[in-house]
Amino acid sequence: MKIFYDRIKYRILLYFPFVIIKQIFKKGNSLKTPHFFILGSGRNGSTLLATVLNAHKDIVIPPEQFVLPYAILRRYLFFFWSFKSWINNVKKLFLNKDKTTKWNLNLDNLSSQDNSIASLFNEIFTSYKNSKNPNAKYWGDKSPINTNFIKYIYPEFPTAKYIFLIRDPRDVMLSYKKFKGDKSAYQAFSLWKWNDSVKTLEYLQKRTNVLIVRYEDFVLDSEIELKKIQSFLDIKIIDNLSTIKKSISTMGVSDMDHHQNLNNPISASSVDKWKTQLPAKDLLHFNKDIKNKMLQFGYKFN
Repeated sequence: MKIFYDRIKYRILLYFPFVIIKQIFKKGNSLKTPHFFILGSGRNGSTLLATVLNAHKDIVIPPEQFVLPYAILRRYLFFFWSFKSWINNVKKLFLNKDKTTKWNLNLDNLSSQDNSIASLFNEIFTSYKNSKNPNAKYWGDKSPINTNFIKYIYPEFPTAKYIFLIRDPRDVMLSYKKFKGDKSAYQAFSLWKWNDSVKTLEYLQKRTNVLIVRYEDFVLDSEIELKKIQSFLDIKIIDNLSTIKKSISTMGVSDMDHHQNLNNPISASSVDKWKTQLPAKDLLHFNKDIKNKMLQFGYKFN
């Protein structure tokens, strides 16, 4: 029931007032600082990709954050707040241990030069980047939550580069089933997340260039996919980048059981695992629309 309520709340009840107020105040601003977002359904290899890209001298990707979409919403819907009040609220969100994954960043001196959302978050991400690698060119974000809020995020970051990770939804469903007791473990919900992520991709493709990376291609031939990504980001191509990937501690997930396999070399062992481990009854959740979308990415349903 809460899932249904959240969809109505963020897709309808809050979205239309947000759009109207945004048109009135027009607080958006385009960043010149190189930045990118990794998007997808979750359980699609985004953390793995981040550990690899973090080994590149020009890239810093922080651990996940659950702040950006809510901060954007509050900036517009709470338009009566002063900019300083909004910044203080953003600080509180980042200091909330449930809203970030081990950033350990001092945000006392946040200011933002032009009072824009993009400028403030660029300052935050740049501060994190400088604390890890001040010579890096790009900051990136791989928080899955951004995928569900792309209509709020993209207008603030139209100059960002967008990388979209896609994985066979049957393996996505199987991977989510490990989260016992969590809503994502339910077949219908995990499938909805996959389907909704594809809608995000379609939204972005109408507005900007998006690099699609299939999880299966990435783990089967990492170097080819990594060269595509490095070319897309317009950075120096480093050969054998996958062999020098960073520890999962850089993503703040070293104590999470479902990420422990990321300490190992890249492997294709999870590809098509659904064939032997996903119960046949779970496949009944795949309707015609999902099957057609699967075909677009080369996933046959039989």
